[in-house]
Amino acid sequence: MSSFTTSLLINCVVVTYNRLNLLKENIQALKAQTLQLHKIFIIDNCSTDGTREFLDSFSPDPHMEIIHLPENKGGAWGFYEGIKQAVLAGCDYVWIMDDDTIPTNNALEELAKGLSLSAHIGFVCSKVIWTDGSLHKMNGPNLISDSITTKYEQKNNPQTAGLACESCSFVSVLFSAKAVREVGLPIKEFFIWADDLEYTSRIHQHHYDGFYIEKSVVVHKTAVNYGPKIQTAPVDTAWKFYYHARNMSYINRSRKKNALVYYISLLNRYRIYLHRINKRPDSKEDKKKFKDAVKRGCLDAITFKPSIEYLP
Repeated sequence: MSSFTTSLLINCVVVTYNRLNLLKENIQALKAQTLQLHKIFIIDNCSTDGTREFLDSFSPDPHMEIIHLPENKGGAWGFYEGIKQAVLAGCDYVWIMDDDTIPTNNALEELAKGLSLSAHIGFVCSKVIWTDGSLHKMNGPNLISDSITTKYEQKNNPQTAGLACESCSFVSVLFSAKAVREVGLPIKEFFIWADDLEYTSRIHQHHYDGFYIEKSVVVHKTAVNYGPKIQTAPVDTAWKFYYHARNMSYINRSRKKNALVYYISLLNRYRIYLHRINKRPDSKEDKKKFKDAVKRGCLDAITFKPSIEYLP
C-alpha cells in the first residue's frame, strides 16, 4: 500500500432503510477494509425494523456518525444528506453505497489506487456483482467509447488500471470532496433512480475524470439480479418507474435547451415506455400499473424543477 493511499482521509456514507440484517453485514465489511476509513456516516431513512435501536448502540464510537431522518425521503435524499455531512466533517474523498452493498475486503484500497490514474479525478467506481458472481444488471458504469478497449494505467505501476467512464451508479463510488464542493450535491428530490446518473454525469461535465476500477469488487445483495428495464422488471417494482420516467425526463430537459425539441422527446419517451410495457407477458392489470406510473412521471416532469444545493 502506497504512502499516498494510506494518507488519504476517506469518509463513508451508507443509506439504509428497513434492511437490518444486510446493514449489519455491510458495517462489518466496512470495518474489515484493508484501507481504514476515517468515519462512517449511516443515514437511516426512518427505519421501523429495529435499525434505529441497533444504530444507536454505536453512539460511543467516534468513527461512526448516525443520522436519523424524520421520514423516509428516499435514497436520493439520503445520499444528499450523507455526502453533505461527510464532506463538511472534513475529508479528501467520500465513499458511498446502499445498505445492501457488501464490499470485499480490499474494495476501498483498490478504489484509492485508482485515484492515481489522473490528476483531476472526480470519481472512481467499483465492479458490482450479484450474489452468484455475475455482473449486477443494475450497476454497470457508462464507459467512454475509447476506453472500452483501452485501459488507463498508472505509468509506474501497470497493476493499477481503470476504464474511463462518464457516469456510474451509487453502489460503491468514491467521490473527490473537491469535486463535490465545485459541482454541488446530488438532487435530493429525485427520491430514487437516476440521481446517480445525473450526479456523476454532472461531475464529468465539469471536466473531472471518472474511472471504473475492476479490481475493486462489491456484492449488491438485491433479492434478484435485475436492472431498470421496464419490459423485464418485477411487477412489484412498477411504482418505481414513476421516478424513472420523471427523473430521466428531467435529465433530458437539462440537456435540451429548445423547449419544442424537449416536448417532442418527452412524447417519444412515453411512446417507447408503452411499447416496452406491451412486450411484457403480464396481465392487462399488471401492465396498467407500469403504464400509470410512467404516465404520471412524464406529466410531472414538465413542472419538476429541483435546485442544486452547494456547500458553504
